[in-house]
Amino acid sequence: MMDRLEAVFSIVPKAHAIADIGADHGYLAVELINRNRAEFVIAGDVHKGPLESAKEYVQSCGLTSKVDCRLGDGLKVTEKGELNGAICCGMGGYLMRDIVDAGPELLEFYVLQPQNGQKELRQYMVQKGYVIVLEIIVEDAGKLYTAFLAVRNDQVEAYTGMAEYVDVYQSLPEDSLLWSVGALLEQERPSLWPKYIEYLIYQRQCALDGMTEQLSHTDKYKDLEREVEFLHGLLEDRKK
Repeated sequence: MMDRLEAVFSIVPKAHAIADIGADHGYLAVELINRNRAEFVIAGDVHKGPLESAKEYVQSCGLTSKVDCRLGDGLKVTEKGELNGAICCGMGGYLMRDIVDAGPELLEFYVLQPQNGQKELRQYMVQKGYVIVLEIIVEDAGKLYTAFLAVRNDQVEAYTGMAEYVDVYQSLPEDSLLWSVGALLEQERPSLWPKYIEYLIYQRQCALDGMTEQLSHTDKYKDLEREVEFLHGLLEDRKK
């Protein structure tokens, strides 16, 4: 598997049944079985071509009885009571939010790797009664990706082993940039943290540089300036 999928795999809890939504060629679905993370996997994809590739790969691995490949839209391919959790990778945070929302039930956990819309996705999961218990950064082919594990409130002890878990997002102001950056990442500051923050600064600085003189007085411009200042502050904090 690619490094970003290996990283996602590393934060998937062990469970009886897990869905891999947007399964592509089925590599992650097969690894979930082969490495004993799940006893049964539903590999779902909205596109017929990738799903046929997944079916062929699953068959070549002799796992057709343990990996069920289903063509359809998100978690709509699943039924209530089938799953403990689900994984979504390689799509936007808004789409992931819609996939969770359209599912037949709210699952025990979700492992999510959004390409954008991190703030909105994290806020949605918290509003739905989930605790974000793990966040990671991974570099793959020169690109940085983040992913997180969200566990339903009533399952936190079961999946973390902690009777009392301090949820940093519960007290985080709604307008905090850490909803986008990752409040747990900010606490833990893994080895890729400086590179990640520098990339976020670069993104915003490019947006600022691309704005015309007329736009330099807008709220959007000022918001971006504040975000760049905040991100620089995170880098400075690390040096202290």
